[in-house]
Amino acid sequence: MVAHSLGCLTVLRHLASLTGPWEVGGLVLVSGFVDPLPGLPELDDFIGDGVDLSGIRERAGSLTILRSDDDDHVPVDLTDRLAGLLGTSAQVVPGAGHFLATDGVTTLPHALDAIV
Repeated sequence: MVAHSLGCLTVLRHLASLTGPWEVGGLVLVSGFVDPLPGLPELDDFIGDGVDLSGIRERAGSLTILRSDDDDHVPVDLTDRLAGLLGTSAQVVPGAGHFLATDGVTTLPHALDAIV
């Protein structure tokens, strides 16, 4: 599974809601977060209290978290916090902004490498 930004929270919530045994072969989270974004308070109701991440890391065959060093939508410390909650560290892609085409990102070989 590959998710970006608010999609990371959505995917993590879905995984946390699954009952019974489950596994995912790999999980790639790009500019992910589970905390309110200071610059986007209109998302606070959706973000709420984030998500219970217990058990997710153990059920993901591989886990990759990507962030830029200059994301203007998701503060890098929030992506680093998500990585820490999942027991890993984020890989930094220099100068990728929020990984949007307007940031000059039209391919993401780091994500491809994580799933191949």
